[in-house]
Amino acid sequence: MEPDRQFEIQLGHMCNNRCVFCVSGQRTAMREAFPIEAGPVLEKLREGRGLGMRKVTLLGGEPTIQPGFFDVVRGAVAMGFDEVVLFTNGVKTARMTFVDEVLATGGNFVWRLSFQGATALSHERTTKKLGSFMRLRETMANLRERGQRITVNMCVVRSNFASVSEFPALLLPFGVEQLHLDMVRPLDAGVRTEDEMRDMLPRYGDMVAPLTAMIERFERERPGFDVNIGNLPYCVAPGLAPWIHHDGESTFTVTVDERDQLSEAWDKYEVKRRDKIKLASCASCVFDGQCSGVFETYARHHGTEELSPITVARLAVLDPRQRLFVMHARPLVARLAGWTPPAPFAALTVHENSRDGEVTLRLGGAGGAFAVVALRRGGEGAGGAAATDRFSLHLLDAHDGGAALVGLLRALMERLCVGDDVVVLHTVAEDAGFQGARGGSLGRGIDRRLAQCLGRLRAKAPFGALRWREVQVASEGREASVALEAPDGNTVTLALAVKGAGVTGGYRLARPAGAASTEIAGAVRAAMAALSAV
Repeated sequence: MEPDRQFEIQLGHMCNNRCVFCVSGQRTAMREAFPIEAGPVLEKLREGRGLGMRKVTLLGGEPTIQPGFFDVVRGAVAMGFDEVVLFTNGVKTARMTFVDEVLATGGNFVWRLSFQGATALSHERTTKKLGSFMRLRETMANLRERGQRITVNMCVVRSNFASVSEFPALLLPFGVEQLHLDMVRPLDAGVRTEDEMRDMLPRYGDMVAPLTAMIERFERERPGFDVNIGNLPYCVAPGLAPWIHHDGESTFTVTVDERDQLSEAWDKYEVKRRDKIKLASCASCVFDGQCSGVFETYARHHGTEELSPITVARLAVLDPRQRLFVMHARPLVARLAGWTPPAPFAALTVHENSRDGEVTLRLGGAGGAFAVVALRRGGEGAGGAAATDRFSLHLLDAHDGGAALVGLLRALMERLCVGDDVVVLHTVAEDAGFQGARGGSLGRGIDRRLAQCLGRLRAKAPFGALRWREVQVASEGREASVALEAPDGNTVTLALAVKGAGVTGGYRLARPAGAASTEIAGAVRAAMAALSAV
């Protein structure tokens, strides 16, 4: 887990690249960037450490070419920072001896490599430095050999955005942990003419195809790989929402001003929002609360016609499979405002996890009672303790299984379904308090094997025309009956019982099936097949 209190400090503007988007390269070319002495930097490090900062990032320019670089690194290590992040363009780290000299300081390092394109052509036409791409590849090889943690950053501009689909092939063989792509911020670009700025800024809509191709390839080749796309408006690419973010972890930044003096620490993301705007129509967008808008300079050059709010109704059309379930769930979660859970539960906290596509509800209560329940996508095969066509409930953890949990889940289901014409696929019953995240038994009172069988049934429900009605558990948790109802009111009861090392099953009809016998027989076969699935 990364340290949660962090700051970053700039070791000066000197840089040996001339990136088209960066003030540091511009100031270096204009002979306005000078070496920074280590003393003032170390004093800022001591101030940060005294305030409880646990992680520091050393920025440039290019920090490794500063004469006081190693003094700063050794100082940060000696002060006890849990993690020191080195943000570098690879000019020196392409030499193994330099990497070894850094590691000899004894610090815990993360190496953040400044790739400005996923191919040599795109990178070097952005950095304006021949050979800079190969030095970064050599750096990755060196760091991989030394077992170091590697992350990569890229500033998205017109000269490199089309290359991003090549990042999986470039980064995965070297064990890179994270890729962060950030839309260029005009205020960080130095002094640029309007023509230079226009040439630098790509239209957001043009980025969607290569970004989507990149994400799809990462998901195929390394599912769950950490990709962050910073400051892209959600409405331009709602399908990429799980990978987009605006702002970030609380970070304080110390920069070098125009007189090459270190600034006071300032809140990074509060300052980064100051040159952004939002349209009045943004208030109707489901992403409004997490989107900080677009840069004023971008709007001046490209307009705002591509920014169209994603309303709840539009989201349902754009995302019928609910890949962005967290957004669909917000109206559901709003129904829990002011809701009082049944005793012994009381306090409720809500956490959104867009990447995993779930909303976690954590409930505490008297006597050490607690429960963790996830809201996930609904639809056939949703599983969980209960499911509708819109959402499903999954009990992830609890103090114990039993009637209190069943009562909690039933109350949640009732509250979430208020005012909705939902289709219930399977509902909360006696076994629901025992179904864990993987179909296992959370509590005492029901046999683990029986709980697993009931979990497999819920994961496959409904079965053709047969709809879930209820579950009853008997014989001290070693027997269960599942009632499935046909459209004509007939009931099929699946009887399950623990026998020896396994679970036996059978079924019975409340009355002869008549004309619907073929349909019901097929549904029953599907249910029995679900029970036998591994």
